[in-house]
Amino acid sequence: MSRMQRKILPGRSYHITHRCYNREFRFQRAIERNNYRMRLFEMSRKYNIKVLDYMITSNHVHLLLWADIASEISEAMRFLQGTTAQDFNRRKKRTGAYWSGRYNTTLIQDGNHLSRCLFYIGLNMVRAKAVEHPSEWQWCGFNEFMGQRKRYRIIDIDFLLNRLRHSPDIVRFREWYTRTIDDKINREEVKHESIWSEAMAVGSQNWLQEITAALPIKERTIEPVQTIYNADRDYSLMSVEELELSYSLKGTKKEQAYLTRS
Repeated sequence: MSRMQRKILPGRSYHITHRCYNREFRFQRAIERNNYRMRLFEMSRKYNIKVLDYMITSNHVHLLLWADIASEISEAMRFLQGTTAQDFNRRKKRTGAYWSGRYNTTLIQDGNHLSRCLFYIGLNMVRAKAVEHPSEWQWCGFNEFMGQRKRYRIIDIDFLLNRLRHSPDIVRFREWYTRTIDDKINREEVKHESIWSEAMAVGSQNWLQEITAALPIKERTIEPVQTIYNADRDYSLMSVEELELSYSLKGTKKEQAYLTRS
C-alpha cells in the first residue's frame, strides 16, 4: 500500500521532532552530532527552506523550519534522514533502521507563538539536565544567535526576526533572547510540554480555525494551551498588548496523518 502523501500547508513555520530508533542514543558521540549538523547545513543550501532553530540531543532532534512550498519540507527531510542514516551505518558497518518511524510535524504561527516554541527548543538540554545553560551545548542554535558560529552557519537569523514580527535589530534580539533564557532558567520554567510536538498546530484561535478550514478534518478540537510561556511576562518581541494566548489544534490519529505521514 502506498504511503499517504504528507499534507503540509505552504508558507508556514514547522516544528519537527524525530527520535532515533528505539530511543537509542545514536547521537551520543560528538562526531555523530557534528555529522548531523553538517548534513543539516547541506540541506539548508540544497533545498528552498529556512532553518530558524535546531537542537541535536543524544537521541532525538528538534528543527524549526519555514517553507513557502510544502513539498520542500518532505524532500529536505528525506535527504537529511537518509544521509544521516547512511553515514552512521557506513561508519558502524551495520544495517537496519536508524530513525523511529516518521518525524512529527507541528505548524507554528508567527509572532509570539513562534517565540514560545523557540524557547522550548533552546532549553531542551537544560530540561534534560545535561547542561545548565544552552550556551554550554554546541549543537543548538544558541551560538549562531549570538554570532559565535562563523563558518557553516545554518540559521537564517534575518528571516527568523521577520517571522517573529520584529525589525531586523540583531543586538536587541540577542539581549531579549539571553535575558529570557536566563529568566526562565532562574524561575525553573523548563518543563516538558508535549503540545509543541504532538499537536497538529499551535497559534491563535482564529489562525487555527483558518488552518482547519484548509485541512480535511471532521472535528476541530481547538483548546487553550496551559503553558508556562503564557505567563504575564513578555516573552515576545512585541508589546504586551499584542500578546495572544496560544491554542493547540488536536485531532485523531488519522487526521494527524495529514501532517505527520508521507
